[in-house]
Amino acid sequence: MIKNVISVIDGAAGSCGKAKVVGEIATDKTINLGAAITNCMPNAGHTFVDEQGRSIIFRNIPVSCVNPQTELFIGPGSAIDMDVFIDEYERVKHLLNGRKIYVHEMVPLIEERHKQYEKEHIKSGSTFKGCGAVTQEKVIRDKRLAFFKTFENAVVCSNDEWLEKLYTHLDNPNEYVILEGAQGCDLDLNHSGNYPYVTSRNVSTSQLLADSGISPERLLQTIMVVRPFPIRISNITKTGDIIYTGANGTGKELTWTEINIASQFGWYPYEGMLNDFKIEYEEDEFLTFVQKDLVRCPEIYLKQIFGENYKDINLKEVTLLQALEIERLYHKSIGEREYESNYIELPFTETKDSPTLIVDLSEQTTVTKMERRVFDLDIKKLINNIHINTPSSLYLNFFQHLSYNHKGIIGNYDDINFEKPIREYLAWLENNTGIDISTLGTGSRNGERIKRKELIRR
Repeated sequence: MIKNVISVIDGAAGSCGKAKVVGEIATDKTINLGAAITNCMPNAGHTFVDEQGRSIIFRNIPVSCVNPQTELFIGPGSAIDMDVFIDEYERVKHLLNGRKIYVHEMVPLIEERHKQYEKEHIKSGSTFKGCGAVTQEKVIRDKRLAFFKTFENAVVCSNDEWLEKLYTHLDNPNEYVILEGAQGCDLDLNHSGNYPYVTSRNVSTSQLLADSGISPERLLQTIMVVRPFPIRISNITKTGDIIYTGANGTGKELTWTEINIASQFGWYPYEGMLNDFKIEYEEDEFLTFVQKDLVRCPEIYLKQIFGENYKDINLKEVTLLQALEIERLYHKSIGEREYESNYIELPFTETKDSPTLIVDLSEQTTVTKMERRVFDLDIKKLINNIHINTPSSLYLNFFQHLSYNHKGIIGNYDDINFEKPIREYLAWLENNTGIDISTLGTGSRNGERIKRKELIRR
């Protein structure tokens, strides 16, 4: 039996940078990537950033289309919103260069009624893209359900045709086939432990294989992409409604302020961290700063910090951490991702020209454009995901959130000097999971990584 299938999955709640990993594999000229398969829905957004910093967002089309030789497959676990798909197709047309995309005949179409149904019935956090509703109709064989029809070079194949084309690659011992995962294991419908704050399907390598019509015997390896601080979507919807979208097990919810400050010094965020910074103002001056920032900070960000009580804020009860978050979000609202704080003075470091400058590393979701919530890692949840998927290695993305000094660094691990807390963290992660960390992703661009071990089995 030929084992040439590589699965790339997200070991947390999504947004760990699967597209970066897939893109690095696809653009590696030493890897003969014959075929790529997605079973994605439009609630997923995968961003590939090339070496020049140009971003391309993929929803249904495989990220591996950045390799001009790879054949592209959209599997029956997918669902397509035609408006979204047409926009995506036009954006990546230059990469397709006339290639066909083979779409399985069982890919359903998302229509407006699916989105409206979710808005009316899902109260546990959702992108409301219609993915769960269309899946429900497919399962119960609803007669209203329509299926994808050929669009330009995205051609519908019967089940027999689709499998025949795919197996020409699976049966070639000189090629690899990649399964591009969507969402994350912490959103798994059945095994995440987060129900109902989950996605509408199971998220695992076994599910990717099943959706693609591939025997588990064909699997060569699973690469699990993780990040030091998992994320969840915002508790604030695009219309400003406040909902609850779930947590990360026992992982404490952090603020981006804590991530930003700790990463600048190679620390891991810890209780009382802000007590180590010099503060030179009296209480009245602090309250004046807070009042000024409250007035100019957008309402949607105040909801993010204070929830339902955002209109009844008692200045004297605002903590230093909350004040720093208000300040950060004000600067973010006017497009400033680097700024000097009025509240704390950062200690001098030899590696920074402006030691008082805070760099904001916060993120928005690809689909909804709302700021992600960020958490400490629940190691037990990660171990559960590893048990279910048995990855060959961990790809630790967003390494710059642990050590901003290494942002954008490219090189080999043994050639780089790391802070002691960082070395200890990596050893802790490997010892607790029993899985090697093959790569440290240091930035969003293709190739921004520190190599520790081989990623692909040869």
